[in-house]
Amino acid sequence: MEAIDAIRESLPTPGQLLVEGVEQREGVVVVRVSSTAPPRCPACAGSCVSYHSRYDRRLRDLPWQGRQVQLRLRTRRFRCRNGACPRKIFAESLPGVASARARESRRRCETVALVGYTVGGRPGARLLRRLGMASSTDTVLRRIKARARNRTPPLRVRVLGVDDWAWRKRQRYGTLLMDLERARVIDLLPDRSARGFAAWLGKHDHIEVISRDRGGLYADGGRQGAPAARQITDRYHLVSNLAEALERDVQRLQIEARVEPGVSQSADEPRALQPTLIEARRQRCRQARFHRFQTAIELGRRGYRHDAIAKQVGISAGTVSRWLQAGAFPERQIRSDRRRERAPFRSLYAGDGKPPTNRTHYSSGRVASLLLTPERRSPAQKRHVDAFLRLYPKARDLRRLALRFRAMLRWRKATRLAAWMHAAVSSDFHFLAQFARVLGRDLGAVEQAITSRWSNGPVEGHINRLKMIKRQMYGRAGFELLKARVLPWEPEDNA
Repeated sequence: MEAIDAIRESLPTPGQLLVEGVEQREGVVVVRVSSTAPPRCPACAGSCVSYHSRYDRRLRDLPWQGRQVQLRLRTRRFRCRNGACPRKIFAESLPGVASARARESRRRCETVALVGYTVGGRPGARLLRRLGMASSTDTVLRRIKARARNRTPPLRVRVLGVDDWAWRKRQRYGTLLMDLERARVIDLLPDRSARGFAAWLGKHDHIEVISRDRGGLYADGGRQGAPAARQITDRYHLVSNLAEALERDVQRLQIEARVEPGVSQSADEPRALQPTLIEARRQRCRQARFHRFQTAIELGRRGYRHDAIAKQVGISAGTVSRWLQAGAFPERQIRSDRRRERAPFRSLYAGDGKPPTNRTHYSSGRVASLLLTPERRSPAQKRHVDAFLRLYPKARDLRRLALRFRAMLRWRKATRLAAWMHAAVSSDFHFLAQFARVLGRDLGAVEQAITSRWSNGPVEGHINRLKMIKRQMYGRAGFELLKARVLPWEPEDNA
């Protein structure tokens, strides 16, 4: 009797099911049960019914000790005695046990969906087979998609974070939307467009704040779909774009300084040795690249478009844009930890601690990073920056402007933004001035980024999770399945 009670307590709804017997057949544990719930007509909700017939319904349930469990539910049919009811005969339903016409219990269905949501279709099918709940890959995927279709619409969203994610980089993009107050992804859009974003905002009229990147698509969509909402550009993108401008200005400083006397090679430097095979190959590659650069510059002077130049020269349109803005031939960046010495086994530093006299090129990316984050420098990095500033003293003004911008972000001093923009535009640094001019096109969102506490950091984290899920599926899954796995898991009662 105690064993029967234990089995009854482990059933989906113990209070509504009566255990009639337990037996084992070919590795499957069969539990015969019947319902004790009073019957009610599903059409009129009346209890005036009479018995009609019964049939056995077989449901797969959660396994026991690795063995499959089958519930054999004795289901009753009834007649409705309400003359005005359109339903004459009905079968009793147990929504807590299984859905209508389902062949597995609701809790097993939810477990299959959760396993598929976590690890995917094919890995989930292998794991379920190991756990004694054999299901096909298609069944696992159907369970995931069915839960996504039955989701309740998102609650009132006040602070919205939006960013794009790539189906294929630089070819096709989608949009991820997130409730920043609740830290939950609320929707995915299959495209990246101002019209699609504005249409989504039109269905959610409670948006007060929109946090976005610096792109113009979401800015335009936000103005169309939620004109009263405050827009905030992300601080991470501001610092990232500042670092890019700083890097390109550092590169330009080195390009301009190479034509000055005394910078390319000192008078007391030993003459260069015979070039090695690797150095000769590097010179040939540089010469071919320089020829493409001259061709692109000449086509640009003639008024050709960037895509036309890219097609004719054989490079990307982005490279064409960078070359036309550089003003001089951009040399290949050399890693800052690579010491190009004139003779083998030559000491890197002289005995007095000064940097080597033959070093004239620095990695613009590393120098820009060190100029922008002085508080994180190691002693070796400080010596590296000091050597660069001695060789290119003009970079001190560049560093001063960059640190002023970071100080504005850190101490939330939006009142200093106009003065900084004026100083940057008036400076001799082309790319930093261009960065400041672009800030003026979206000045309100930039000021909000300095003073507001909202940012797109959580959105970027969920985009990384989306990329991981997309790569797990090897690009074979469609948008519906990807959306079902990216949106947060919700209990069955709220689905």
